[in-house]
Amino acid sequence: MVKKLVKYDFKSFFRLLFPVQMIILGIALINRLIQLFEVRDSSAYSWIFTSSIVLLVIACIVCMVMTVILSVVRFYQGLYSSEGYLSHTLPVTPSQHIFAKLSVSLIFAAGTVLTIFVAICIATFGEVNIELFKAAGYLLGKGFDKIGFQMILYMLEILVYAVLWISNVLMIFYFCLSVGQLAPRKKILLAFGVLFGLYTITQIIGTAGIIIAVIAPEWFQNLYDVIAEFAEAHRYLFSHLILSGGALLQLLEAAVFFLISKTIMKKKLNLT
Repeated sequence: MVKKLVKYDFKSFFRLLFPVQMIILGIALINRLIQLFEVRDSSAYSWIFTSSIVLLVIACIVCMVMTVILSVVRFYQGLYSSEGYLSHTLPVTPSQHIFAKLSVSLIFAAGTVLTIFVAICIATFGEVNIELFKAAGYLLGKGFDKIGFQMILYMLEILVYAVLWISNVLMIFYFCLSVGQLAPRKKILLAFGVLFGLYTITQIIGTAGIIIAVIAPEWFQNLYDVIAEFAEAHRYLFSHLILSGGALLQLLEAAVFFLISKTIMKKKLNLT
């Protein structure tokens, strides 16, 4: 049954996102074709070329935003709208519902990133493209020569962090929608209120951290010196700790939002 849910959501995403992704690739191809007819010192060519670049950037941004919005909308429609009456009668647990929505969203987020990368490759196809790949290969080669296996670990840690960060962002939206549906009326309004509240809390915590650093300069400076000394003595280990710690923090936050959403869905479901 979970596979059927994933398949259903996959079709919904594909039907809406795939045309947008194809449009991005089409715009990139048009941009590359325009470059083949380059005319130096031509204001008309410059205007057309610049317009195609701007259009490509806008299309990429729209696709990224649309991916997030569609992920949130599909979660709400599938679980908390009228469609939810059917979804919650299926032999599927709340955890499986959330994982199904999240997994499909991650797949299409990766698809959006891949589409943008391919579009950039198409738009820069030729000497620029070759130079970019040469530069990337050179930097990777230098990295492997200098730190060896550490380079692979860095790449894996960055990838894991990116996946967990996107998952956490989506789980925040899922959490807000889950809390919002507890309201007897104006559920979406409450969800936006919860989202604004989370944003406000993070700003307060950040401001409090700055204030603490200002009013307690001595112990803060001592702590900073200890960290700087450790980072200098164990440079690679410190970098791994930063990346791994960041990934762990994203995982813990996502887990908290997941557990709360699951509990609400299991014990406090309110589709009225």
